[in-house]
Amino acid sequence: MLLQYLYAVVEGLPRGWRPPPPVIGERVERRALANLVILSSATPVVPPASPTTLALHHEVVASALDADGLVPFRYGTALRAADVDGWLARERPALDGALASVRGCVEMSVKLLRLDTAPAAAAPANATRDAADERRLHALADQIVERAALAQWRYRPAGTSGNVVASVAFLLPRGELADFLARIAPVASRAVGVAVVPTGPWPAYSFVPAFDRAPLSPAASPPVDRAADRRAG
Repeated sequence: MLLQYLYAVVEGLPRGWRPPPPVIGERVERRALANLVILSSATPVVPPASPTTLALHHEVVASALDADGLVPFRYGTALRAADVDGWLARERPALDGALASVRGCVEMSVKLLRLDTAPAAAAPANATRDAADERRLHALADQIVERAALAQWRYRPAGTSGNVVASVAFLLPRGELADFLARIAPVASRAVGVAVVPTGPWPAYSFVPAFDRAPLSPAASPPVDRAADRRAG
């Protein structure tokens, strides 16, 4: 059974765009959909998510970051080739709405990194201390959000034992990156015990619907979440 692996829906793909290497298959194809372009690859199977395949997926999506509008698909999103036209017709209103919501915009992720040398998992459990730490993180995130002065943002606790304890994703116009970084810089400089690290710009994964649900075909094994906001770390 032939599948069509989907990377992104693009509006206004730059004239000089060149396809990066595909996740799988011979090449990244451009499929016209009225005034839009679907980036995809033909393949008999979707490979399991791995650092290599996730990076390849991200590179294809990010290659269209300068387009007028970009709706990224998460890793492992695929359709039976015979179903593509019908699916695109059914989802066209949702795709148009997603494009309108992120047109001309990119995502920036601000990661909060714990600076203590000992990981949280190595310390004895202490509910009071953990609750206080969580309140401090939320307070710091609130300061970042206030300084950023952007309407669209998402706060996410990391939920791991690593030094990344949380992140805040922002949707902002592409031309406002420098102003955004300048606005949050005072918060980063005053943070105690936590490093405030902006990353990006990225495709706006956090601000578009997930189109990776049935009747789409799953990857060969359950995919991990788009490299933890490569933002997709």
